Amino acid sequence: SPSSTATRSTSASAHSRRDASTSAGVLTVPTHLKRGIAAGSIAGMTTQLLLFPLSTFKTRMQVKPLGRAFRAADCFQLYSGLVPELMGTVPGTALFMGTYESAKKSFGAAPGIAAACGALAASVVLAPMELISRRMQVRRTPFRLAVAASVRAKGGLFVGFGSFLARELPFDMIQMSAFEWMKSTMERKNGQKLRARDTAVLGGLAGSFTGLVTTPFDVSRTASVCSKSLGLENTKTMGDVSRLMFRGAIPRMVEIGLGGIVYFSCIQATLRFFDEKEKGKVKSKDKVPKI
Repeated sequence: SPSSTATRSTSASAHSRRDASTSAGVLTVPTHLKRGIAAGSIAGMTTQLLLFPLSTFKTRMQVKPLGRAFRAADCFQLYSGLVPELMGTVPGTALFMGTYESAKKSFGAAPGIAAACGALAASVVLAPMELISRRMQVRRTPFRLAVAASVRAKGGLFVGFGSFLARELPFDMIQMSAFEWMKSTMERKNGQKLRARDTAVLGGLAGSFTGLVTTPFDVSRTASVCSKSLGLENTKTMGDVSRLMFRGAIPRMVEIGLGGIVYFSCIQATLRFFDEKEKGKVKSKDKVPKI
C-alpha cells in the first residue's frame, strides 16, 4: 500500500542518514552535492561503456515492424549512438546523484521523493542526448547528421519529453525506494552494514524488477522519438498489444540488472572513498597538538 511504502522509504532514508553521520561526520549540502556528482559521473560512464550494446539491441527490437523476424544486420554497429549517450549520461547521472544525495541526506527526503527530484534535474541533459542516441541506434547515422536532423525536426531535441518523464520518474522512484528499503532491511537483519558486493547485488535486483515493470513506458519513449506506430496498426488481439508493449523486456532487464550491479558498485566505492578521506582528515586534526 502507499502508506507502507512511504514508511519503508522513510525508514531507509533515516538509516542512510545515520550511516552518513557516523561514518563521515556532519556534511554540508555542497559536500553531499560534490560527492554525488563524482559518484554519479563515474558510475554512469562505466555502466554505459560496458552495457551499451544491450541498449542498442533492445531499441532495435522495439522499432522493428510487428511480425518481422530479427535480422543479422540488427546485431552490428551496437555501439552506434554511444557518444551522445555518454554526453548525456555522465552529466545527467552526476546531476541525478548530486540532487538525490543532497535531498536525502541534507533535507531528509524519502528515497522516492529524492529520486524524483534527481530525475527532474537530470532530464534537461538526458532527454535530448538520449533522443539523438536512439535515432543513431535505429538509423545508424553519424553523430553530426543525427544532431542536425533532430534540431531541424518539429519539437527539436525535446520532442517526446513527456514520454521521457513518464518513464524516468516512476523508474527512479521505484528503483531507489526498492534499493534503499532492501538495503536497510538487510542491514537491520544482519546487524551490520552490507558489504559492497551485497549492495551491488541488491542494486541489480532493484534494477531488473524496475526495468521489467517500466518496459511499456520505454516502448512509448522509443515510439515518440523513432517510430510513431511501432506496428500498432497490425495488432489484432490483446496478446499482440501485450507483446508490443513489452518488446525488448528481456534485454532491458538484463541491461538494467547488470547495470545496477555496476552502477551501485561504482557509487558505493566512490562514496566509501570520500568517507575514508573524511575520516583521515578528522584523524589528522585530532593529532595536531593543541597550543
